[in-house]
Amino acid sequence: MLNTIHLSCDLCVIGGGISGMAAAISAAREGLDVVLMHERPMLGGNASSEIRMWICGAHGKNNRETGILEEISLENMYRNPTKSFAIWDTVLYDFVRREKNIRLLLNCTCMDAKFETGEFPHGRDRRIVSVTGYQMTTQRFYEVEAIFFSDCSGDSILAPLTGAEFRLGREAASEFGELSSTEVADSKTMGMSCLIQGREATRPVTYTPPEWAAKLNDKHFEHRMPNLEHPAENFWYLELGGDRDSIGDTEALRDELVSLAAGTWDYVKNSGNFSAENWDLDFLGFLPGKRESRRMVGEHILTQPEISAGTVFDDEVAFGGWPLDDHFPGGFYHRGHPNTNYLTPAPYSLPYRCLYSKNTDNLFFAGRNISATHMAMSSTRVMATCALLGEAVGKA
Repeated sequence: MLNTIHLSCDLCVIGGGISGMAAAISAAREGLDVVLMHERPMLGGNASSEIRMWICGAHGKNNRETGILEEISLENMYRNPTKSFAIWDTVLYDFVRREKNIRLLLNCTCMDAKFETGEFPHGRDRRIVSVTGYQMTTQRFYEVEAIFFSDCSGDSILAPLTGAEFRLGREAASEFGELSSTEVADSKTMGMSCLIQGREATRPVTYTPPEWAAKLNDKHFEHRMPNLEHPAENFWYLELGGDRDSIGDTEALRDELVSLAAGTWDYVKNSGNFSAENWDLDFLGFLPGKRESRRMVGEHILTQPEISAGTVFDDEVAFGGWPLDDHFPGGFYHRGHPNTNYLTPAPYSLPYRCLYSKNTDNLFFAGRNISATHMAMSSTRVMATCALLGEAVGKA
């Protein structure tokens, strides 16, 4: 029989991506006893060395996100001038480890929860008692009792485990009067990507693709032309899964994405269309970076018209500014441009009511799973915005 370790705390945060880190650090600095449960061996989520997506936020020169994210960014600039992902992982780890009020559970997957039902304040009908995680390295279970819980897992794992209300997929345009071509609501989402990075060497480097690499040609790369010289090229458009189950199909999609990534590098290196003789494959991710899955339902559901109109909320706790960057569900196999891109007011207001559950008394959330429509989430999902949301949850 495997052992179970019992812990109790004020706040249990599920998910150690940028939003979960910010929530845990912010709460710990307010004096709360925090347990941060994260299923990966390193922190950072989509920004970690496993996925390597850069941290985006509100556009415009005057809209830099400050607070905890700025602390992390400044320390990384000082300690990591060569932008090494190995050092970046240690910077993130340091920021959590140095907080004496945080107990960090890495390699620990939230897999179960206990909750009670009844009549709770403000019309809530349930309250979470504890969550259980399995730590694969120690083969132990951790049961964590807490006063408050914050789901920063991205996939909103506490929704199916506790019955917290959530949404999945695209709303019909008519439901909230949104700028959307979706006439009938569906379960489609934005897809996920396995990113790749190249490195220029001082001599020619050959590339022999594996036999399972996708066979790609010029037709596949219409509207998606690789640019090795561009500093932001990470092949984000190698995207699949929006027209499938964005959680249940992840392993099968990973296999397809890895094949697509290897085939893309074969195309870049061996098609003759690029001056790529000296370029080497430096990184190919095996953990997909996910854009969208379950979104929790809070006291308020943020909508695209509210963002586009620059609505200022009385309970504003954060700001956004990234465009309405909605990716087509077909991803790489969607012919035409891979996404739509509508500018938003920068900055725009984000309300506190989108960060706590409508039906669960002690549940917060921060990250891409806040209470928002699909269209609104296409802007709020970026990590610098998520960091502000996490910091607000920790303060709350």
